Amino acid sequence: MLSSHFRCAFISRSVAVSFLFLVVCGCTKQVSPQTKRTVTFDCGNQTVGIVTGTGTSPKAVYLCGGDTLTWVPNGQKFVVTFRKEYPFTGAPQTFTNNPSNPDAPVTSPPAKYTGSLVVYHYEISINGTPVDDPQVVGGGGHSLNP
Repeated sequence: MLSSHFRCAFISRSVAVSFLFLVVCGCTKQVSPQTKRTVTFDCGNQTVGIVTGTGTSPKAVYLCGGDTLTWVPNGQKFVVTFRKEYPFTGAPQTFTNNPSNPDAPVTSPPAKYTGSLVVYHYEISINGTPVDDPQVVGGGGHSLNP
């Protein structure tokens, strides 16, 4: 009798421990938290250099409302045209060297405030040759969760 009572108590405890283990570990759906990253872009006036064959350096700039963008010719004749959306205040305009002072930097009007990041593509030609170039991103300084 003692041995059957011992077996029954052992089995009961084993079943209870197994059940408890399943409840704690196996029967609950564990949701792993998603890792969020934040990327920020600093606001401020930006300067890009005109580079023969490649367009500009740096390739992309981030502007906040009120910031300006300055193109430095580096001895090159250039023309920048925003065909679709225009990131600056005022009427859309084409940016090009001043014929009387071709090496002088060319500065945009202040950027528009957009409230969020917006990509503005533009076309650029250097010394009369179109170059595949990047974009201006408006709304920098805002946090992103990529």
